Amino acid sequence: MKGVSLQGYNSKYVTMLVKGELKAGDLVAMGGNNTVEKAVNKRFVGVAHAIRDGYALVQTGGFAVLGYSGNAPAVGFAKMQADANADAVLNESGGEVLVTEVDTVNKSVGILF
Repeated sequence: MKGVSLQGYNSKYVTMLVKGELKAGDLVAMGGNNTVEKAVNKRFVGVAHAIRDGYALVQTGGFAVLGYSGNAPAVGFAKMQADANADAVLNESGGEVLVTEVDTVNKSVGILF
């Protein structure tokens, strides 16, 4: 929505070690002690924002825009997890997020988590 911005709302970031291949924008899951890996078909803990020298800056809360697959989520509370491509997908096993916007043309979803 033009003129509305949720960027910065309750944003939380941590630096973690990286296990395996990971790129900025990937949903991540815990992969060991203080370590994240690409979330594949599981509940995600955050979004990788930057990767350098074996470390990732991970957003663990606040507002994020994610790619999604499958059915478009509705605005409101939804349970989402990562799919095989580390995109968000509706799934009852996922974590609860607040969907604030849905773009069905670009297959993206804005969430507060």
